[in-house]
Amino acid sequence: MGYSFNNKNVFKFASAKNSDVVMCESSLEFDACFHHEYNDEIESFGSQPEGFKYQFNGKTLPYTPDALIKYKNGIEVYHEYKPYSKISSPLFREKFKAKRTASLMLGRELILVTDRQIRINPILNNLKLLHRYSGVYGVNDIQQKLLKCIQQTGMIKFNDISHQFNLPVGEARSFLYALIHKGFVKADLGSECLSENPTLWSAL
Repeated sequence: MGYSFNNKNVFKFASAKNSDVVMCESSLEFDACFHHEYNDEIESFGSQPEGFKYQFNGKTLPYTPDALIKYKNGIEVYHEYKPYSKISSPLFREKFKAKRTASLMLGRELILVTDRQIRINPILNNLKLLHRYSGVYGVNDIQQKLLKCIQQTGMIKFNDISHQFNLPVGEARSFLYALIHKGFVKADLGSECLSENPTLWSAL
């Protein structure tokens, strides 16, 4: 949810990966954070990093990328987030090309990311659902039993394990989605809705 700050809407993303809150200037930037948070290849990510200058039509102009992404392999890239409807104009494309050239000279690639890449479902809804359970710390006794059952079964449907342990759906989600968030249990976030009856398996 955004709030007014210096006449701008600011969205706050609580990141366990960064151990900090990421301040986002748009809802699209905020939604991108869910992908970064659950991308195992990304070490950290931040919003509105230190900007740089670029040359365009004989002028030197300032530019601040929307995000700086740091990967575990040491590569760092800038992201600019834009609705797909905004990227077709020749002026935007020429200016972005100039920004990218300046960025590459600094040793970082500038990547354009649109809402069509970020707002893909079911994966975005799944990541938002997982994030809701990210504040559940530790692994309790029931979760240990659920995890052991999943490991022994190999693959199991959410409803089956919920019935097997006689758990209400809400309680089962709390336990199991926290295990997914912690990396103990896996689900196909790209094709199955976590809010329905996904297949679960052990990540260990």
